[in-house]
Formats: sequence, C-alpha cells, structure tokens
Amino acid sequence: MKYEYDKEVDGLYIWFVEDIEEEKGNFEKEIWPTELKDEIGLLFGKNGVLMGLEIMPASKYFEQSRLECFDQT
Repeated sequence: MKYEYDKEVDGLYIWFVEDIEEEKGNFEKEIWPTELKDEIGLLFGKNGVLMGLEIMPASKYFEQSRLECFDQT
C-alpha cells in the first residue's frame, strides 16, 4: 500500500497498487457511499478493480502528525 496526503484539501489517499503514477492512468471512477458518510470514497480502475480509498476530511479520522508523514504538497 502507498499513502498520499494533500493538506490543501485534507485528503488522504490509500492506494492498493504498486506504481501509483502508472496506475493513475487506469483510474475510471469513484464511489462515495452514504454508509461511509460520503467521507470515504472507493477508487476503481477501468477493469473494475478497487485501486484505493480517498478519505476527506482525513484529519477527522487520523492525527495530524501522522498525516504529515504522508504529505505530498
């Protein structure tokens, strides 16, 4: 798993793919289930496989010090 945090939008991305940059080209859609309070999105590839999760607002679920370890901005 790979992690990316964007502090500008307070979004944490958890990727289940090996090469994020290569696989981002295969991204097709995201789903934001109401059961997950529309705060945790599921990211799917063109082949229908779950590529990762998007969590917004991430600071609601994780300590800021931990998120800063993943900061990509």
